[in-house]
Amino acid sequence: MRNLRLVIGVIGNDIHVVANRVLARGLRQAGYVVCNLGVNTPPEDFVAAALEHEAECRIVSSLNGEGEGWLKGLRQSFNDAGREDILLYVGGNLAIGDHPEEQVNIRFRELGFNRVYHRPSSLDLLLDNLELDLGNVK
Repeated sequence: MRNLRLVIGVIGNDIHVVANRVLARGLRQAGYVVCNLGVNTPPEDFVAAALEHEAECRIVSSLNGEGEGWLKGLRQSFNDAGREDILLYVGGNLAIGDHPEEQVNIRFRELGFNRVYHRPSSLDLLLDNLELDLGNVK
């Protein structure tokens, strides 16, 4: 068991619960301790939960394509709370319409996310990246 703590949830006015539950289950099976905020989660709840659970990483999902508006300023909120070190991952259907993946990745990296998963097809890359990024965390 890794005992590394992750906070996950679906940001804003998004009710896409199935992917959220699949993600939570996959992360738990991989040995992570998961605090799942569920759907319709305001940005400030992610910050509060990460502080409360002393999470190493926070994973935000947005499946309705409206995540960008909800996520502006989130990195700064973590910085203001003294958690400049927290890893921020975002994934799902991150843009409305058809945009090149690289364009979406750049946009969300500019918002302060360490990893971006636009329309991922599996959890494998996420799990690999968590291992890389958190491998030295005890």
